[in-house]
Amino acid sequence: MEAQHHVLTLVLGLALARCGDDPIKVPAATTYPAGGSVGVGSVLPNLLFEGVDERTVAGTIHLADYYEPAAAAPHLLVVRVEGGVWCGTCRWHAAHTGELLSGERGSRLRVLDLVIGNRDNAPASTGDIGEWRALVDTPVATAVDPSFSLRALFPTAGAILPLFVFVDTKTMRIISQSPNPNPVELSHDVDTALATIDGRPAPPPPAAEVLVDGVFHRNEWEMLHDVTTPGAPPADPTNAAADSTAAAALGRSLFFDQGLSPSGRVACATCHDPQKQLSDGLPQSKGLALGTRRTPRIALAAFSRWQFWDGRADSQWAQALGPLENEDEMGSSRVYVVQRVAASFASSYQAAFPGDALPDVRRLPSEGKPGAAAYDSLSDADQDAVTRAFVNVGKAIAAFERTFRARPSRLDAYAAGDFTALAPLEKQGLSVFLGVGCMQCHWGPRLTDDAFHVTRTPTGRRDGQADNGRADGLAKLSASEFRASSKWSDAEHASTSFALPNTSQGAFKTPSLRGVASGAPYGHGGEQPTLIDVMTSYGTGGTNDASSAGLREPWLTRFPTTAQWSIAAFLNSAP
Repeated sequence: MEAQHHVLTLVLGLALARCGDDPIKVPAATTYPAGGSVGVGSVLPNLLFEGVDERTVAGTIHLADYYEPAAAAPHLLVVRVEGGVWCGTCRWHAAHTGELLSGERGSRLRVLDLVIGNRDNAPASTGDIGEWRALVDTPVATAVDPSFSLRALFPTAGAILPLFVFVDTKTMRIISQSPNPNPVELSHDVDTALATIDGRPAPPPPAAEVLVDGVFHRNEWEMLHDVTTPGAPPADPTNAAADSTAAAALGRSLFFDQGLSPSGRVACATCHDPQKQLSDGLPQSKGLALGTRRTPRIALAAFSRWQFWDGRADSQWAQALGPLENEDEMGSSRVYVVQRVAASFASSYQAAFPGDALPDVRRLPSEGKPGAAAYDSLSDADQDAVTRAFVNVGKAIAAFERTFRARPSRLDAYAAGDFTALAPLEKQGLSVFLGVGCMQCHWGPRLTDDAFHVTRTPTGRRDGQADNGRADGLAKLSASEFRASSKWSDAEHASTSFALPNTSQGAFKTPSLRGVASGAPYGHGGEQPTLIDVMTSYGTGGTNDASSAGLREPWLTRFPTTAQWSIAAFLNSAP
């Protein structure tokens, strides 16, 4: 009687599961197959993930939920290992999920997205699921996998995201895998996997795809089509004066004013020279002292979620304040800056900030900032007045920087359909750029994902020690008085939580490739003189400096010397 009960349970369970769109649920009496290693031909371990199913029901998703040992026509489980919202190639496939599930064979497929990271490339949490699913055109089961459970499927030379993993639900064995397949490859991969499950001969190779301009697959061309010249930056709710003409005029004067530094030798424009792509052309920044990182180009900083290489500021105005009080950069203080503004820019200040009068500087010391006796001895009201004016200086500089615009490039013309805009060698380099996965991170109008990655580029520290990058940046952001959520922000609501994941060790923000050809030297440490050096570093697996040893991300693929040179040719002439 007990055995009959188990059989009845199995039959009813499978029948009910076939009637709905939820993942296949396995009766308790069914035992998941033995094995459990991550490799092609092996049975996947019975992993579990937190997420939502196709109907957006939240809960724990077990791989055993998809196991159907008695099915006459089992499903093909398509596990898509996704980097997250930051990943350009992942975003393309997410937007074409309906195409994958279309047609008669779509009923044989189950899709499970495993999202590794959030939009900044920190480990994903369930709170990130909604943002990812907003990119997916047809709902599929989605779970977060911050521990990167299927990492063993990535070869040592790297694999481009998303990684498609095809699993036979009758045995839970991995049939095959495919990194970032083009649409024709993906269709053939699915048909081949279904033939394997059904015991049929493999389908013949697909007909040759008609490439755009004879070079690019459809997915590649559609991603290139999104490379358009950036226009005006998005609104900045943290800065009420962000788009004020008067504030931008004041900001321009302040940007070029060496008088903001007591030395009289350093201005914002010292390191952000308009004649040098708003950088300085030096390996490491040089204000009052030599820094350890290259000065970032800031022409498009108004678009970025985070400022500085390590993201230690979350607004453009907060970034502008940092160098002013940094001893190695401008060596100034907020009281000194306010004194300077009152002496030289009072009328411009009042025009830009009519609701915020400058403090009575006659009652203030000549200089001072938090931690200095002269500042700390001021009343709370005076400290607030000084800091408010100091913050407005940052907001005015940010308003000026928001007026910077990118100029159209030949790449823009090519992406818009002018096939004569690039030379054959440049097209070849662009093709390789796409083929080796560069557009995972360098996509969209600015050719950046605004996320943080460990790429093993050389440190700029003269002692050779680790530059912790994002890990230290988040710690500084957490301690900053000028966060977007602070009282100095004009935003009514802003995030106040900052995770400090270990995986951010040695991670740095992806730079925009706009104007990269004239932006030498390269890397956060400024230790790569030419684009060939950059490509050689990426192509051969990076450096071995302590800041990133053993942490290079597995979706950064290695590629040969010919590819390194061809990408450099494209970057030198196109953006």
